[in-house]
Amino acid sequence: MLYISQKSWSPDDIAALTKQVEMISANSARFEVGASFSPVVLLPHSSNGKAPQDRKVLLKALTGLAADKNVFLAGSAVVQGDGDGASITLGFLVGADGDVLIETEKVSPELVNGVATDQTSRLGQPKEFKVANTPIGQVGILPGEDILFPHYARSIVWKGAEVILNPTEETADDLFEARQNARIARAFENTAFIVTASAISREQNGADISYPSASGLCDWSGRQIEAAANEDFLKTDVYVDKLRRKRAAIFGIAPLHLRANLFAEGYRRIIVDQKSAPAQPRSKEEWVSDATRRLETAKAAEGAGHETEYDVLLVQSVKTMIQKTSDVREMITENVTRALELPARTASNPNVRLVALSEFFMTGQGGHGYRSPITLQRLAIRYPGPEMELLSEFALKHKVYLSGSTFEIDDKLPGYVFNSAFILNDSGDLIHRYRKIQCADVWGSLPDTTPSTIYDQYLDTYGYDFLFPVADTPIGRLGTMVCFDQAHPEIARMLVKNGAEVIIHPSSEGHGSGRRGWDYARQTRAFENVAYILSPLPGGEHFTPNSKYEHTNQMRGYTKMVNFDGSIQGELDTPGAATLAGTVDLLALRRARANPHVNLPMWDDPNVYVEDYAAEVGLPNNIGTGDPLGNPYRGMRPLRKVLSSYYDRGIFVPPTAPSSRSLSVPGKAQPDFDKPSAEEAPKAKTLADEEKMDGEYIQI
Repeated sequence: MLYISQKSWSPDDIAALTKQVEMISANSARFEVGASFSPVVLLPHSSNGKAPQDRKVLLKALTGLAADKNVFLAGSAVVQGDGDGASITLGFLVGADGDVLIETEKVSPELVNGVATDQTSRLGQPKEFKVANTPIGQVGILPGEDILFPHYARSIVWKGAEVILNPTEETADDLFEARQNARIARAFENTAFIVTASAISREQNGADISYPSASGLCDWSGRQIEAAANEDFLKTDVYVDKLRRKRAAIFGIAPLHLRANLFAEGYRRIIVDQKSAPAQPRSKEEWVSDATRRLETAKAAEGAGHETEYDVLLVQSVKTMIQKTSDVREMITENVTRALELPARTASNPNVRLVALSEFFMTGQGGHGYRSPITLQRLAIRYPGPEMELLSEFALKHKVYLSGSTFEIDDKLPGYVFNSAFILNDSGDLIHRYRKIQCADVWGSLPDTTPSTIYDQYLDTYGYDFLFPVADTPIGRLGTMVCFDQAHPEIARMLVKNGAEVIIHPSSEGHGSGRRGWDYARQTRAFENVAYILSPLPGGEHFTPNSKYEHTNQMRGYTKMVNFDGSIQGELDTPGAATLAGTVDLLALRRARANPHVNLPMWDDPNVYVEDYAAEVGLPNNIGTGDPLGNPYRGMRPLRKVLSSYYDRGIFVPPTAPSSRSLSVPGKAQPDFDKPSAEEAPKAKTLADEEKMDGEYIQI
């Protein structure tokens, strides 16, 4: 049982805290049927008190209280620091037996309630993220704004966290909803529970000030249990075995399939560019100085584009799926022509400067019935090529920048097919290419190639900087990511570290129960990076064009434009062909980035977490077979291997009651799941011999 307190407390007044815990303990006892249990109590962050208390004195009082009342007690408080006495925020978890299970110092500055404080933090220093076992599962603590930094959540999950506790002090401002959404996004990205406690009334200068209710629990599906208003506490049951079954199912579990080592190299490059680890400010003056220095660095990376306010058109087209017997080039031309007809009516308006097309707008998601390296080669195009000429003519005719996503063949890496995003300038020239990093290939469902799969070969050909390219244009610094990439915060952050102001996100998301998590993540990508996110999605697909019945299977539209504060500027709330018009205001974006309380990326120092990404977590690089026609992810074997290692190391915990869900339904999900690789039949080398691929029905 978990209790989330909304009542403020002070390290100076343990007697009042004792009464609060007694009330919760008495409530808990009423639910004991059979064996007794020790509830977990999460307190909000406390900055109350006449002066920060010594951490040892505070922990001694808390351990005595927890043992006396038979509760696990978690929270955070401002305490005296070491050395010169600058105070710190200390997160804590004490067990029902009186043991201190977790002590953790906050990393991020006091952004929400003002950075100019006489406190210090673990900013810029390597962090040991700690986890402890409790009755509600394996628990970690991210105090205050630490939950807004995606890498900290990822690191603590790799240490074993299933439930991330976030004691904080929330306040009502224009980013309150965005921060709440970010907590849901963290649960989605990590397949974890996020629990937040924030006091609804706090003493300030001798007066009680009311604050918004921000306490509650959320899970990976977007489900929320929220405090309604003025409750002293919220009681909820954390069903941790449900989470463990979800993680065991493998599909969509980012901590398993993230290409962690690929990002680690980029983080080390950032650290080298910083020349040295950032200093830890310890006073108001030092925080102001450090913020000024960081803002100057951010200003230097700002785009020089002189067109600071312009309109964009996001194109939601309906495509015809290419099948085995299709005339591929004819159908691609038809799909391209169909997609370009939509924005052609308004693209020449003088204020329209960018047109963005969805993922797979040329071909559909790899064809109907066949998904293999061979079939993808049928659908892939070259840059340049006749298909791109049609797009170039449109860009030149209408004087717009044009973006989209296609399957691409690269003659420098023969035989491999990439899921690539492109940008053409208003003269029709190709100025940007990006290859999807986090792809559905990991389930064998869309066996294209990602740079990580052939990592060494890819870097030998292009270098690391080509992984996260950003185009500096008259309409700002433009970056791209594709579909599933947006569910992984590391990608958007790397683009922003390279200067991106507008991130174009061609996607092809199917509808289902997971859509809420995707949408929270999309809004959070914008908020946590102070960047526009433009997501054109398909309005439908013709699977069987000659059928007299319904054609659309899964693609249902919902194209979105997200402002840099995480708010939705516009959405096409309908399936079918349409365009969504919106406005990019780079002056407003750059003004927001000049605010140290809003610009989260400027406080993101990889020194904190780089070693966690460099460890043996996620999918390793260079997992390719060396044969472009091979699918190294067939049967999810690499992911199963990662999952097994997580169980061995205690990163994940196996469910006590395994799910009856089968991952080996013949012809549907993962046939020959446990078949040793030595017994596999020879790989098909022609389309006529190609068998149906694993995961052909999995829509990503």
